[in-house]
Amino acid sequence: MKKRFAPLLGAGLLLAAGQLFADDYVIDTEGSHAFINFKISHLGYSWLHGRFNTFEGTFTYDEAKPEAASIQVKIDTASIDSNHAERDKHLRNDDFLDVKKYPEASFVSTSYTPG
Repeated sequence: MKKRFAPLLGAGLLLAAGQLFADDYVIDTEGSHAFINFKISHLGYSWLHGRFNTFEGTFTYDEAKPEAASIQVKIDTASIDSNHAERDKHLRNDDFLDVKKYPEASFVSTSYTPG
């Protein structure tokens, strides 16, 4: 009985999985499944890597219409983390991010080209 039921269950899950892709999703920031990293040139000789620790966002994806995909992300600019407290303090001031004036950065996609 189990051997006959397994292929039906598998086929049902595959069909359902195809339908699950057409949906709105919340970016998982709690489970460490998403992150926002950056890399910038430092004086032309090395690379500075960092991240933003606090952000949120959503995305929409439909496997049948991938060109209609979209994403929206909001970043807490004060959450910048370059693994160096003094540098982060400098990056937060008005020389760079000016987090007092611009506490949030946002990204909204305008188009998506599959492939």
